[in-house]
Amino acid sequence: MSVTFTVRSATGKQIDRIEVEARQMILGGFSARSEEERERHIAELREIGIEPVAKTPAFWHMSTNLLTTGSEIEVQGDATSGEVEYALITHQGRTYVTVASDQTDREFERTSIPRSKQLCAKVLGSDVVPLEDVRARWDEIELTSDVSADGSDWRPYQRSPLAAMLDPDALIQAAGFGDGLPDGTVFLSGTVPLVDGVTRFEPHFRATLTVPDGGPTLRLAYRVDVLPEINP
Repeated sequence: MSVTFTVRSATGKQIDRIEVEARQMILGGFSARSEEERERHIAELREIGIEPVAKTPAFWHMSTNLLTTGSEIEVQGDATSGEVEYALITHQGRTYVTVASDQTDREFERTSIPRSKQLCAKVLGSDVVPLEDVRARWDEIELTSDVSADGSDWRPYQRSPLAAMLDPDALIQAAGFGDGLPDGTVFLSGTVPLVDGVTRFEPHFRATLTVPDGGPTLRLAYRVDVLPEINP
C-alpha cells in the first residue's frame, strides 16, 4: 500500500513529495500523558457501552489497506465516528508527522476494540512535516476536530495541545520499538477527549494539526457514506 505526501517545512513551505510504501500500521489508544485524561476518555467510551482495555496505553496492528488521504470513505453501519490523532510516518530513515483520523465502528466496539477499528478507513492528511523540524515546539502543537451534519454548519468536537498526549519518543517506547520505528510504519497516536464528552455520528468530519509560531496547519476533511442494505 503506497501513499503520497507533500512535505512541508517548519514554516509551511513545500519542500518535497514522497511516496511511502506502508508496510505496517499501528494504532495507539488511551495514550494521554496523565492518568486523569486517560480516565476521561475511558468515561466517554463507557457512556456508549464500551469497556476499556486491561492495560493502557494500548496498541493494535491494522491492515495498511485501510489507509487513505481521500475525501470520502464508506462504512457498513451508521454508528461510526472519527477521532483526531497525530500520525508518525517513517520513510527512508526519516520520521514525518501529519494529522489523522481513526474512524471506528462504535457499535461493534462494544464487542472488540481492534476489530471495530479494522472495519473503517484511517484518514491521513496529505501534507507532512519532518518530526525534527517541529520537535522543539511539540507540546504547543494543537489538535482539533469538528463534525457536521451537512458539511457547512460545523460543531467543535475535539480541542487539545499535544502536551496532553504521550510524545513520539514515549509512544514508540511504550509500543515496544526501543530501536525506533522501521521504515514504512504508519503509527497513529490515539486520540484526545471530546469537547463535551458526547460521541457524535455525523457524516462530515474535519481535523487539523497546527504548529505554532508561523508553522503549518495540516488538515484533513472527509465525508462518511453508509453503504445501503440490499433487500431483494
